[in-house]
Amino acid sequence: MWALAKSFSSRKEEPALGSRNAFLAEARKWADQKYKEGRNNDTVFGRWYPMNWQPWCDMFVSYCAERTGNAAAVGKFAYCPSHVEFFKGRGQWYSAQAQARAGDVVFFHNGDGVAYHVGIVLADAEPGVSVRTVEGNTSSGAAGSQNNGDGVYYRTRPRSMILGFGRPAFATVAGDTTAPAGPSRWTVKRGQTLSVIAALCGTTVSALLSLNPGIDHPDRITEGQELTVPATAKPAPAKPSPPAPDTPLRDQDEPPTGRVTIDGREYGPGATGPHITALSKALVDKGFSRHYTEGPGPRWSLADQLNYADFQRSLGFTGPDADGIPGPASLRRLLAPAPAKVKPTSPQEPAPAKPAQPKPAKPTDPPEKAKPAPADPLGEGLWTMQKNADGSITFRPVKPASKKDAARTELTRTVPELVTAA
Repeated sequence: MWALAKSFSSRKEEPALGSRNAFLAEARKWADQKYKEGRNNDTVFGRWYPMNWQPWCDMFVSYCAERTGNAAAVGKFAYCPSHVEFFKGRGQWYSAQAQARAGDVVFFHNGDGVAYHVGIVLADAEPGVSVRTVEGNTSSGAAGSQNNGDGVYYRTRPRSMILGFGRPAFATVAGDTTAPAGPSRWTVKRGQTLSVIAALCGTTVSALLSLNPGIDHPDRITEGQELTVPATAKPAPAKPSPPAPDTPLRDQDEPPTGRVTIDGREYGPGATGPHITALSKALVDKGFSRHYTEGPGPRWSLADQLNYADFQRSLGFTGPDADGIPGPASLRRLLAPAPAKVKPTSPQEPAPAKPAQPKPAKPTDPPEKAKPAPADPLGEGLWTMQKNADGSITFRPVKPASKKDAARTELTRTVPELVTAA
């Protein structure tokens, strides 16, 4: 009897059917089992639908809903665009940059606005932040097909891949709360080591080793390998302003895979050159130098990556977008020349206005000189003398006919003849 009671008390309580937690638990189960398909897309989910030997990402979502009593809320689909219309028709569609909630059905696209892959959101995510998912018919890393892979995997997806979210109206069940955040997944990029990942996640190498028992040596990790990191691990604190709705805030379309080439120059692990020195100096000038123990140099270092990650977070990038590998957007901001400072000038009184010079008057013809009156030989004007018949003399004033006559008259003074009495 005691053994029977003990067996009942040790049974793990299953989430109630019709709940969000039940939906999430079913999806996690397949990822934890590392489920993989058979040849030519032969799967449990395809046989159940039934539409076997076909791409099965949406059939996986539908299967998890059916098995947990959530078929009415989630729907049953094998074609992603039809599933999108299902949520839009119910008013349960949310944009790619909206806040994500655990249990949301997340749809992906290739930039053309058409859903081509689907998964289930595992934990809440703030607007613009990368989203943790569980997906069927995908690959474990960036190397394989993302929408026609070989199994069920945990993934972390950037917002640039996301078309939008369908939010099922799960039945209200007592005790059903948002699924607690479990450990996060980290995809190793080229050139990254456990110490780099630990610094970027705000944790320690020992903590990563304890969560990943399959790692037999801290230096033996490979590009594309997925690691478990603590759920509480967070990058260095920053206060980026949240991106505006429907406005992607991305440093690159995809998380960088290690060394990158921008404008013909390489950045990231292994990169060397004077442009690396210029980048380091720019980080110092902008106040991002706390990881440096020596001056900037031409070889990319861990300190460069950690300081660059701080700079990316100051711009509002988060998660894989703030991993310390430069992208075109952040590099442009870093290397942009500072605006020139305008030297203030003391105010000066305006110079007095120069008086207008008067325009010179138009010259006029000089007045004619008054013509002198002809000289009068007798002092009384010009006269002529006329001898009368009786012997008398009569003087009469005359007007000379010309200047010549007047001059002649002036030169010849006529003296009156003596008049004697007869």
